[in-house]
Amino acid sequence: MFTRVEIDSKAIKFNLRQFRKLIGHKALLMPVAKANAYGHGFLEVARICDKSPQVDRICVVNDEEALSLIENRIHKPVQILTFFDPKNAKIGLKLAKKGVIFPLFSLEQAKFLNKIGERAGKNIKVHIKVDTGASRVGLLPREVISFLEKLQKFPRLKIEGLYSHFAASEEDRVFTEHQMKNFEQLVRKIEDRGYKIPLKHFACSAASVLFAKSRLNAIRLGLSLYGLYPDDLSKRKIKLIPALAWKTKIIQVRTVPAWTKIGYGGSFTTKKPTKIAVLPVGYWDGYDRGLGNNAFVLIGGKRCPIRGRICMNICMADVSAVKNVKAGDEATLIGRQGQQQITTDELAKWAETINYEIVTRINPKIPRILR
Repeated sequence: MFTRVEIDSKAIKFNLRQFRKLIGHKALLMPVAKANAYGHGFLEVARICDKSPQVDRICVVNDEEALSLIENRIHKPVQILTFFDPKNAKIGLKLAKKGVIFPLFSLEQAKFLNKIGERAGKNIKVHIKVDTGASRVGLLPREVISFLEKLQKFPRLKIEGLYSHFAASEEDRVFTEHQMKNFEQLVRKIEDRGYKIPLKHFACSAASVLFAKSRLNAIRLGLSLYGLYPDDLSKRKIKLIPALAWKTKIIQVRTVPAWTKIGYGGSFTTKKPTKIAVLPVGYWDGYDRGLGNNAFVLIGGKRCPIRGRICMNICMADVSAVKNVKAGDEATLIGRQGQQQITTDELAKWAETINYEIVTRINPKIPRILR
């Protein structure tokens, strides 16, 4: 195995405890395992959460992810956050029988869920998604009361929750307050009409840390479950431990003369004889093409600069400063080696993107190894 992703299960458990302390024991703690658990390994992370006393339910993005958890015997309640196929009765029926919780924001979905509830002989828990400003999926606040009235003809639907999603809780306090106000006003209107919806949730990782008012009676813990921070301010508010390390092995070491061009397009030219380590990682693996000539890897406990463009399956690093380096030696793309560390945030800066994208784009075919 040349390349692997190591997941520190103790780090994930630590991060869960940190958020349980933050929100107390009355609010639900709902980790988000979507998108291959933000690149950390879908089933690996789900199994950690399933055994954790801190976790109340596990959130996924769609019905296919929910089915995977059910088929792999995850016992904690599973909640779909974003979408499902309202024409796939086969999957819907399987999920209904296992008590999966569904998002709801259209009558087409309501009809489908009511029908599979009838077939399964079970009531279906649903959470109504409200768009308070992110302009993604959901109902506008002014549409919700009318929607609730129409749902009365679907007896198999049990309205358990109402939720929304912040657009900029990491960076725009004013707009976050605006979204929260819209949500609170909607809740009052709903309750004035006599509707009782037990769960309200809004907070993501950033909002949970920075905006206590948004915690309501449940939080959806995404990025920070994995020990990553959504912004700099959060770093001063809560201690987290990164769970992911990304490692590979050198496949060749060679010395090239001065004025040698490295990689496609010859984007780097050596100025002196240079020792180059070839690594079996490229943009197919999720190592961003923008890291060429910008990033560093750790080899022999030293920071070694990436030279040349990132190839599909290969990249090159200058290891001139590393003694006795050879094929088979370990290279760390993310994580610690000796006294040195390369963080996900550094890779995001070098690639001019965000830490979310760095980890979620690590190819799911690369083995995730729990430790």
